[in-house]
Amino acid sequence: MFQPSPLVAALIAAFSSGAFAQIQEVEEGTDVPAETAVSAVAPAVSASTLAKAAPTSAEVRARSYQQFLNQVNKPYANQLGTGNGAGVVVGVVDSGVQVSHPELRGQIVATYNAYNGGSDVTDQMGHGTHVAGLVAGNLANGSLLEGIAPGAKLAIAKVFTTGGSDSVTIGRGIDWAVNVQKAPIVTLSLGSNSAAMQGNIQNAVNKGTLITAALGNDGRASGSWPAAYAKQTWAKGQIIAVGALDANNKRASFSNYDATLANWTVFAPGVNIASSYSTPSQQNSYVYMSGTSMATPIVAGQAALIKSNWNFLPAADIAQIIFQSATRLCSDNAAAATCRLRTTADKMYGWGLVNVGASMQPIGSLNLGTKTGAVITFAGASLATPKSGLATGLKTVNTLAVDKFNRAFQVNVGASVAKAATPGSSLPVSKTMTTTASGAKLTAEYTNLVSEQTMLGLAATETPLTLARMSFSSSAASGFAWGVGTGSSSDEFFGLQSTGSAPLSLADEGSRFNSPYFSLADNATHAGTAWTFSSGNVLRVGSVVQGNPLNPLPWESAALSGTQRTVAVVEYQARFGDTTSVVSAGQLLENNSLLGASGTEAWALEGASNARFVTMAASKPLAAQVSASAMLTLGQADAFSNSGASLIDGTSAVRQMAWSFGVARDGVWRTGDKLGFSVSMPLRTMSGEMQVTTAVEQSQEDGSLRYEQQTLSLAPTGMQKDFAVSYQSSKVWGGTVAAQAVLKLEPGHDASAAPQLGLGVRFQRKF
Repeated sequence: MFQPSPLVAALIAAFSSGAFAQIQEVEEGTDVPAETAVSAVAPAVSASTLAKAAPTSAEVRARSYQQFLNQVNKPYANQLGTGNGAGVVVGVVDSGVQVSHPELRGQIVATYNAYNGGSDVTDQMGHGTHVAGLVAGNLANGSLLEGIAPGAKLAIAKVFTTGGSDSVTIGRGIDWAVNVQKAPIVTLSLGSNSAAMQGNIQNAVNKGTLITAALGNDGRASGSWPAAYAKQTWAKGQIIAVGALDANNKRASFSNYDATLANWTVFAPGVNIASSYSTPSQQNSYVYMSGTSMATPIVAGQAALIKSNWNFLPAADIAQIIFQSATRLCSDNAAAATCRLRTTADKMYGWGLVNVGASMQPIGSLNLGTKTGAVITFAGASLATPKSGLATGLKTVNTLAVDKFNRAFQVNVGASVAKAATPGSSLPVSKTMTTTASGAKLTAEYTNLVSEQTMLGLAATETPLTLARMSFSSSAASGFAWGVGTGSSSDEFFGLQSTGSAPLSLADEGSRFNSPYFSLADNATHAGTAWTFSSGNVLRVGSVVQGNPLNPLPWESAALSGTQRTVAVVEYQARFGDTTSVVSAGQLLENNSLLGASGTEAWALEGASNARFVTMAASKPLAAQVSASAMLTLGQADAFSNSGASLIDGTSAVRQMAWSFGVARDGVWRTGDKLGFSVSMPLRTMSGEMQVTTAVEQSQEDGSLRYEQQTLSLAPTGMQKDFAVSYQSSKVWGGTVAAQAVLKLEPGHDASAAPQLGLGVRFQRKF
């Protein structure tokens, strides 16, 4: 004969408008062993996939009675949205229920009396009503309390009364919940000291049902049945054995535990747990009860929340999610940090305290799907767009990513779009060697600082003295000359800077008046030839190729090693009176890159792209020792088709522009010093579109993802404007000191970006 644990103790107190009492469910005459000390640390839980919403006043009131909801990290109902248990039926096989109880009104979809086959499930003990409220209690009808899954529905099977029950009757209730109601989750706050109901439990497992079963209230080191079946191979990991904790996350003195069941065990609060209560003489009540019977429905409610969000999950996966997201507890007094990192179940606590919030978050790495079926990692996704603001519009792109259980979570993949480290944006301490002989010129610059620095200061990591830049140009006396260089020194041979007419030749000012397409080839090497005509005008032809074989830079990541950029250019330099002008026409050829943008994983770019540009620059004296310079660049990239496994399908033609204007004065305070001011718009995408295919929905039937293509504008939301003031003075400590202040408005061409102010100082000494 099967006998549930008798209820002992009595009603102790009344609270609020409802009758609140405290009942403890323990085995009479039990010899309770001394408590074992534990330590626990809750894992970090991201709230990124849960709506940020303040609790309602009703929820705040409920938690004043139900502190265990905080103990298991249960999100508020309005943070769960529609994934609050809706669409899930939980079978409660117990002592019946008060169907009209405020906490349960509207929550019960079917009832069954296993004694007579009827539908009358009047609760004579209060136990079933209490358990039902913990699973799916709802605040909608003015209830004081709520359950773990307030959106779930309940199928109630009455299988025991004050006179007890037997395994046959309980088995009929289980079969009804599984076979007739097809409940995906069944909770059993009952137990036997001998094997019972095996056939009914096996049938439930074979039908794909998840079962939460109480370990029992005997205070012993062995679990009761049916929880003890969890370790059987036929259980297929679909039975969760549940023990009870007190408010301090220690095993309740009455709770059973079982080392042989550890791999299928979790614990939940089970001491002084408030929920609905009803007997024939006490309707519409609420009481505090203690027992593994109270812990078990908490886990069933958690399972309902998981099922509600990802209906396609099989029972064994839901159980694993509950196990793997649990807050680790250790019975051997292990330090909190050590306990948290353990990967095996504790002999007493199994996987530990259930963590509802963590179970609703990703477990393992997140992967993004693509319409081609390729799997790419979310963590490795990056898109470096250092030059043109090309992808600021991509920062709002969302897609679905799946965890190790194929659960989809919405992620902002656009957050991985960022500026990459680029050379030339700082003022490094350096040494320069310049040698001129018979018209030939050799310049070498050494530095002991990695030149990438933030715009907020000069913080950088010191490195050994290395060759940062080197350029050589031959004599042009015969009308023909040639030049080579590394370290992005193309401004020594091409552009307005090479003519010596650019008024601001310190820091990166030269690039403000040269074609910005040259700087798209990072840390570049250049080579070119020049013909000087009798008029003094010069025709130059050459190329700028990404990479410096003499000094590879840290930001040339191995992840982007397949990226290559080459600029081919034809340039004509002419003088009109005292005005020096330069017109450049060129072509940017890129591999696995687009207008300087290169990415990995979700933003991977594979294929060749082609862009053409024209740059016009001029410099003119305005007065004695005062000159002005200006530059305008127009460019267009051809439509690009991406062949990589990526969210990006391709782009339309993309148009770009850059401009700058500056004035400078020599001899401001002393002979040889120089003061300059410039305003410029760095290279900006003016028009163009990108086609991106993202996952927008997950099937609740099989977990497959549905994809949609969206067209995004590549034109950024803002227009970056740089205001720069530079000063240079020679003959300082045997060298030259340069200082610069730059104010960037809408940096990155992002209208929402805060202004940036940068200050820098550079000391150069020739040797």
